[in-house]
Amino acid sequence: MKVETTLGKIEGIVKEGCEQYLGIPYAAAPTGELRFLPPQDAQPWAGVRECRKYGPAAPQLYVPGLTHFRGEGETPLSEDCLYLNVTTPKADDSKRPVLFWIHGGAFQKGSATLGIDELSFAKEGVVVVNCNYRLGVFGFMDLSEYLGERYAYMANNGLLDILKALEWTKANIASFGGDPDNVTVAGQSAGAKITGFLTCCKKAKGLFRKAILLSGGIQCLRDKETAQAIGKRFMESAKLDKDNAKELLTMPWETVVEKQKRIFAGLNLHTVGAVFDGENFEGNNALDIVLNKSGNNVPLLLLTNRDEIDLYWHVYGFRELDETTAERLFGDYGKLVRKDLLKKLAGLDKDSEEYHRAFVYWMSEYIYRAGAVQFAAAAADAGQPVWLCRNDWEKDNQDGSGTGYLACHGSESQFLFGSGAVQAPSSKEHDLQARLMHESVLHFLKEGRPFAEGLPVWPRFTSGSRLMMVFNGEGHVERSALPQTDPRMPHQVIWLDE
Repeated sequence: MKVETTLGKIEGIVKEGCEQYLGIPYAAAPTGELRFLPPQDAQPWAGVRECRKYGPAAPQLYVPGLTHFRGEGETPLSEDCLYLNVTTPKADDSKRPVLFWIHGGAFQKGSATLGIDELSFAKEGVVVVNCNYRLGVFGFMDLSEYLGERYAYMANNGLLDILKALEWTKANIASFGGDPDNVTVAGQSAGAKITGFLTCCKKAKGLFRKAILLSGGIQCLRDKETAQAIGKRFMESAKLDKDNAKELLTMPWETVVEKQKRIFAGLNLHTVGAVFDGENFEGNNALDIVLNKSGNNVPLLLLTNRDEIDLYWHVYGFRELDETTAERLFGDYGKLVRKDLLKKLAGLDKDSEEYHRAFVYWMSEYIYRAGAVQFAAAAADAGQPVWLCRNDWEKDNQDGSGTGYLACHGSESQFLFGSGAVQAPSSKEHDLQARLMHESVLHFLKEGRPFAEGLPVWPRFTSGSRLMMVFNGEGHVERSALPQTDPRMPHQVIWLDE
């Protein structure tokens, strides 16, 4: 149960017949002078380090029902959060496929264990790595105008943390029975968007071989002007300016988190995210990076849920796109999106199921599906093997009413991983879809293409055919619609000009 890593020996635990090494430091603690700076190398240790419990999650605002921690003895939150976990069938010299999991949470919340059941994959011959990374202001906020040139790349700290964890994986995973040349990066929601960012980041070349994106693409990668405008809003809401900005470098992290409350109020899926900073990303257009093949040309498996926004309809009461929410979600594009939505909903009774379905459909289109299809088409045109699928589950839901929580955001996890906050009742159809989707992902991890016994042939997606697999109990192939957003809406989903 002892493993030699590049930093020193570690000792883990045995659980359900698998080995787990939890809370392994992959970078120096981003505290003190290292706050807001790119991750630095962790220091080696002498003797054997006990790695028997999950490391702390990154500082964040707690959101009931959405914030997720797991593990007895886990420290809930700490600025010293750059730890990863390895779950393996056995730390031997086998070369098993590696799943590198990135948790979601709108770049603001969550922890390494969100959305993934590591043991279920380890039992099927896969080595799983999952990590915590910096969130919110600490990980994805551009305050360089206020803090100085030393912090020019701070808006990508969370992404750079994950790059550091991938470098650790490349150097060490063979000691855990994993194949460093067969690493698949996967994530859900913000984790999927970060996965998409990695495919556009030159520094990530050679660190992974395939990518899985669940409800995400590259549409949240934003220009520096937008990032700085959001940074300005944070500073104003926190009652800080250039004269006292450096207080952020020394105030307790709990105070920084408290100052995030106003900027992260309400439904805010795009407030923070990765930025074209001239160092980690080229140019100012994510689709151009894909089409020019200047990123990472790897096989992609992309999934969206038909009714993504149904989660927010029920959890947040998001049932109309008012001006404030439109601006919060899309910035200066908000007026355009709101005008288009009101046109599509004209004449519908707000209390009707028809309105509910239409609102969920069009908001899902603008926030999730259109961006995923655009990314899939660009990657396919650039020669990347791409497979697209959609979860259409509509057999039942949590309360048995048959409406709401259908194929909503996050609902795919119950089928792919047997976990997640959204769970439909067990049934013959549910179990069949779970097997088909899970086996497809498992085959992609191991062989580089999705396949499951009982599925029809799953064709590669092309911008011409647009064929995809649709799961609703059984699986079938159909043609994906083209993006149906206003044609004036560019790929970058949020833009601010202040």
